[in-house]
Amino acid sequence: MAAAVWLGGPDQWKWLGDSSGEFSVSSVKKLLVKSRDSNVNFVLNWCKWVPAKCLVHAWRAGMNRDPTKEALERRNILISNRSCLLCDSGEETIDLITSSCYIATMVWESIKRWCKVHSNFGLSARDLLEWYNSVGLGNREKEAFHGIVVIACWRLWKARNDKKFEGKEVKIEEIIGDIKSLGFLWYKHRSKYKTIGWSNWCKFSFM
Repeated sequence: MAAAVWLGGPDQWKWLGDSSGEFSVSSVKKLLVKSRDSNVNFVLNWCKWVPAKCLVHAWRAGMNRDPTKEALERRNILISNRSCLLCDSGEETIDLITSSCYIATMVWESIKRWCKVHSNFGLSARDLLEWYNSVGLGNREKEAFHGIVVIACWRLWKARNDKKFEGKEVKIEEIIGDIKSLGFLWYKHRSKYKTIGWSNWCKFSFM
């Protein structure tokens, strides 16, 4: 958005940063503060056993920096169809993709049953990434659940991109299967708990 407009005559400009039309340092400061992205304040707790590609995506999602259709429009990129690529209902935002669209809802329902945690309904992407702090799990279970949430957010975004760029059909059972299998592979080989077996992982049992 332009900060000033030309009024037609020589040296006739109107400053848009203040309702009076008069330029001042304070009005510039207010304009900069207003346009500042508050999402830069988001700090992601790094989960050590999860690969960097998943963590980087989680960090970007928490700051709403993923190139969703809504985000692209905010960057003045023309989008002809703004509906979510996963569920084709509602404007595609990172919160819809990761939390509230039909596909995401089914994925989280499965994860809730698997990990024995309470509802996440209404959570934003940022809230999801901090969900592990409020589910009442023990330290080891909480660490595992934190990683599972990060992987799930990444896998949902991957499903979105696979459909957009490869025309691949979105399958809920495939997304859930990947979250479980990749989660097990990474947890077993990247965490300090090397002895966990597939059966216990599927039961979310760390005894």
